[in-house]
Amino acid sequence: MPRHLLVFDGYCMLCNRFVHCILQKDRTKIFTFSTLQGLPVSIDQSGLQSNIKDSISYLRNDTWFQKSTAVLYIYQDLFGRFHWSQIAWLCPKFLRDPIYDLIAKHRYKWFGKNESCYLPLPEDSTRFIG
Repeated sequence: MPRHLLVFDGYCMLCNRFVHCILQKDRTKIFTFSTLQGLPVSIDQSGLQSNIKDSISYLRNDTWFQKSTAVLYIYQDLFGRFHWSQIAWLCPKFLRDPIYDLIAKHRYKWFGKNESCYLPLPEDSTRFIG
């Protein structure tokens, strides 16, 4: 199982842009990706909360993280502990997650929805599972 697996909504334009940004910035290629729609059953049953469909999920060293915590760990693993994004850890989860939920609830209306699931470029296809 990958050590850094990011699971995202393959139809969501915001999620697709986020993944595209990570692919460009991840010079060490530590991240592996899967869409929610194509997630292998073996991974889905390994601790991911299947009822969370409006959330980015992040498997980091055998522990699943969702919502704002997942995003903060992704940025930490991508940019380091001293990146400006890590200031968001000062905001408690009970405040961060409702903001995340609001964006997730309206993501198709605000950012758009693809008619088909995300397809990686050929040079990135080895970093996707499912």
